[in-house]
Amino acid sequence: MGQYKMVKQAIKRKFPEIHTDDSLKTAINLMAGANVSVLAVKVQGELIGIVTVSDVMHGIANDYDLDQTKISTFMTECRIDGKSPSGKLCIQLDEAQDAVSAVKVMYEGGINHLLVSGSGNKVLGIVSSLDLVKLIAGK
Repeated sequence: MGQYKMVKQAIKRKFPEIHTDDSLKTAINLMAGANVSVLAVKVQGELIGIVTVSDVMHGIANDYDLDQTKISTFMTECRIDGKSPSGKLCIQLDEAQDAVSAVKVMYEGGINHLLVSGSGNKVLGIVSSLDLVKLIAGK
């Protein structure tokens, strides 16, 4: 059941992008407009992190100023080694990893999004837990 389906089959290669200096309000509008739960944070075209709907909800629930709070305040910085200075997990998996293993990594890490890399550790896109569940289900 799904052991031979690869992460690369579920990658979303195009996600709305946001910059570290953009506001929480911008993130909310981008997520709502594109109907996504994660944004790619880029600086000079390079993916440096992600902002998830959980991050946005945290900002709203804690009364962050929607117009003045910058994405850099609560984004998860991503590095190849998976160790974010903020202490949040930003895990990167290879596109050739099987989907069931990726779900296990997400479950154990308590996360819902993974960066997916290809040859040379180049980031190819983002995969969500829902994307993987759909892939395993054959949907």
